[in-house]
Formats: sequence, C-alpha cells, structure tokens
Amino acid sequence: MDSAQNNTGHRSRERHVTMDVFIICPDHRESAGFARRIRPLALLPVLGRSLLDLWLEHLAAAGVKHATILAADRPHEIRHAVDQGGKWGLSVTVLSVKREPSIEETRQRFTGKDSAGRVPNIITLDTLPDMPHKQLWESSAALHDILHHRLLVTPAESHLTMREVAPKVHVSTRARVSATAKIEGPVWIGPQVIIGDNAQILAGSVIEEAAYIDRGAIVGDSWVGPNTYVGALTSVQNSFAWGGGIENWRHGSFLEITDDFLLTNLTHKPFGGVRSNWMVRIAGLVLMLLTSPLALLCALWSLLVKWQAVFENHQVVLPPPARQDRYSPSTRIYSLTSGPGLFSRWPELWSVWKGDMHLVGNRPLSPARASVLTNEFERMWFDAPAGVFSYADIMEDGMPHDNDTAHSACYAIHRCLRLNLRILLHCLPRFAIPVLRKEHEITPNNHTQTCAQP
Repeated sequence: MDSAQNNTGHRSRERHVTMDVFIICPDHRESAGFARRIRPLALLPVLGRSLLDLWLEHLAAAGVKHATILAADRPHEIRHAVDQGGKWGLSVTVLSVKREPSIEETRQRFTGKDSAGRVPNIITLDTLPDMPHKQLWESSAALHDILHHRLLVTPAESHLTMREVAPKVHVSTRARVSATAKIEGPVWIGPQVIIGDNAQILAGSVIEEAAYIDRGAIVGDSWVGPNTYVGALTSVQNSFAWGGGIENWRHGSFLEITDDFLLTNLTHKPFGGVRSNWMVRIAGLVLMLLTSPLALLCALWSLLVKWQAVFENHQVVLPPPARQDRYSPSTRIYSLTSGPGLFSRWPELWSVWKGDMHLVGNRPLSPARASVLTNEFERMWFDAPAGVFSYADIMEDGMPHDNDTAHSACYAIHRCLRLNLRILLHCLPRFAIPVLRKEHEITPNNHTQTCAQP
C-alpha cells in the first residue's frame, strides 16, 4: 500500500468527523485466487464477518456518513451484501466499474467535494482496518498469519452467538459438535457448522459458517470456508479449503478436488451462472424422456460394438471467471460417446432439468478454450448462460468455423425469446434425428469479427 493510501486510511480512523469515503474493492490478487473462486475478495470471510463488513463498521465508528464502493468483480454480490448500508448507519452506493481503479484514477474520475465540502478519502481493501500495515494479499502465508492473529485477539463476545467453551476454543451456540469430536485451541467454529463423530479440529483452525466436517476428518492449522464439506476421513493440514479448492498456505500450491466425497461446495451453483426457469427445466426433461430410446441405442452401440464407455466427461469453467488462471472454478459435464452430432449432448438435458444449464445459450468452455478469450469482445462468451444449443449451431454464414467467438458474442448481445425459439427450431430436428456434424474447436484468433443481426 502506498503512502497516500496509508494516509487516507489513517484519516478514516479519526473519530467524530463527518466525511465521505470511496472504497475500492480488489478485483484480482495473484496470491488470493482461491478466495476469488467463490466470492469477490471484498467479501472474504474473516471469522464470521466479511472484509467489507469489518471496514464499513470501522468507518461508521469513525464518523463516516456516506461510502461509495467501486466494484469490478461481481458488483451485484457486493450490492446484495451491503444493501444500502442501513446495518452500519451509513448511506452506501455501489458503482460497477470495468476494472479496479488505482487511488489516483479514483481521485481523478470520481471524487469532488463531499457533503461537508471536503475531498473524500479513498481506501483499497487490501488490509484489515485494525491491521493497516499488514497486506492481506502478499502471499498465502501472509494471509494465514493475519487470520491466525485475528483468531488469537478476537474475543468470543464480539460475535452474537459465539462462546468460549474452553481456553481459546470459540464455538457458536448454533453449531453442532459431536461429543466424540476432538477440539484443540485456538480454534474458531462458526454458526451452523457441523462437526461429525471423531473429527479432529486442531490448533490454529477456523471453520467458517455452515461448513460440514464429516466423521473422522482432521483439520489442522487450516481455514475452511463457508458452506464447505470436508469428507469423512479427509485430512486438511496447513491449508485454505473452500468449495472444491484447496491451497497449502506454506507452499502456495493449489489443487481443485473433483471428488465430492473429499471436498466440495455445499452451495449449488449453476454451470451458466443463472438458473433456468421451471418452464425450461420441464421442457428439458420432456425432451430427455422422449429421446431416451435413441440414447439407449447409442449406449448399447458403445458397449456391445465399440467396447468403450457410454459417457465421456469434460471439464468446463464456471462463468463468469474474472480471468482464467489456475484458480478458475470448473465442473464436469457429460456427453454420449457414440452420440452423433448434436445428440451427443443428450446427457446435458439432465443438467437443464436440474437448472444448471439452459436449453439455449453459449456452449460451456473447457479451461483451455476459455484461456484464449483475452479481450472484452471475446469474453462476452460468458455474458450469456450455458446452453445445450447455441447460436453457432445454426449459423452457416461463411464465417470460419474454427472460432465461434463472434457467434457467442452476437448471441450475448441479441439474446431474446425470438432468437431462442429460432435456435430451438433449427436444432431440435437435428437433435431428434441425428446427423453427423463436426463440433467446432476454438483456437486463438487475433482477428476482429462482426456478426449480423439475428
């Protein structure tokens, strides 16, 4: 943090002074990718409260009356978390920006005079309010040290439901801890946490809200994020574990766990970012049932003739990834090994029924394919939900079929009921009466492409 930021942070802590503040939410920090997978960094949980929550409380106590939050990463989640600031006695405005601005850019673009005629302060959420000289995102080890210090100094009574049941053992009254579980302080076990039989929560561990530590699991000197399931007999040591990702804070090594029995996110997230409505889900189920005899024939062909597996699985990224890197969350979808043409996507209809996918949208991307989408135009691929059928499936416009980027961007711009019906009318006959058609692959392409109005 530069000297200007330190000075503004110091001024924001002065008591009984009415002022306005600009808060810059961090967009991307190289060493904090594990946290960015699930939520914006500004909403990082810190012993039951988010980083932004701690700062807003601190600023309200310092006399701030209005805060403007600049958010580039998932601003809708930031807006939902703060509402209008009434919880802190503040007036809060959330502004969506395309990228995280610097302090100087914020000063030039946004600040004038506040309600009292002063120049507003500017704060970047790179520290905790009570530890202004400790950078949160320097490294995984630095973040662990800050959270561990917070664990040691935060009194249990600072949270409504927390109680110190033994020296340095803070457990929420709303947590369920098995009588056979072993707990060694200092630890923090938040509300709605479940600790199973014979599980071990060892010194230095923080278990955030609604996590589930199954029977016989061991968590030692680690941070387990909200709504995270740690499977039976699983050991989590010296790590951050959140959802399906785990990072060793000592070495900075990250691994995505694809086995839900070991580690997973208990909060379901659709592949396309937005759940499909019930009409679409029922339509997907009906289509799946009507075409199931053909799917059975494809399965028998795979097993009896080709001697191969019935299904293939593909790793795909979950939109909207702020940027593609080793931390980007992903999931698996399945296809029929012997399914011809569009019919190979038949298993995806089950994802439509579950609400994970839409019948019409942009096709899910593998991590390798997503990594080549570098500019704003190409990344419009993620502005539409994931779908079984896509605009590219119906286009025969002479555009090179080694790159569907323009088709996907075009669909994201012009998406409407009329266009969706047009895509369905073109794709459903080819799906129900399969014909062989090579699926397109995405390759890096530096040429700008345009699309016609659908």
